[in-house]
Amino acid sequence: MAEETATVQRPAPIRWAGYVADEAGLALLYVSARDTKILCLQRFLRLFAYGASTLVLAPYLADLGNSEGFIGLFMTLTLIGDVFISFLLTLTADNLGRRRILALGALLMSVSGVVFALVGNFWALLAAAVLGVITPR
Repeated sequence: MAEETATVQRPAPIRWAGYVADEAGLALLYVSARDTKILCLQRFLRLFAYGASTLVLAPYLADLGNSEGFIGLFMTLTLIGDVFISFLLTLTADNLGRRRILALGALLMSVSGVVFALVGNFWALLAAAVLGVITPR
């Protein structure tokens, strides 16, 4: 006579949370290697910082005396410029070396930060935002 194993029925909220964790990839992340967890944490922090900078950027531009139309234009052109610059960097990354491209990106972002700290001109800030790739994609 074979014994049947009893399955434990979990409460609905716990089943639902398990389903969400599986679908979101959290269960897989839990069992992944340490490096994978660090990369995911780094990406989370980066996107969080970019989101926070966007919340600060619009009021900053408004405080500089820019109209809502110019602020919208700024955000739009920054996004379009980011797509173009990212595409260009992606095309050249294998030829120039990924480490060099990452270093160039870090340098451009740093210069962009310095320009934002020192300059109040709309067009200079726009150029710094596009070349500094301040949007997260």
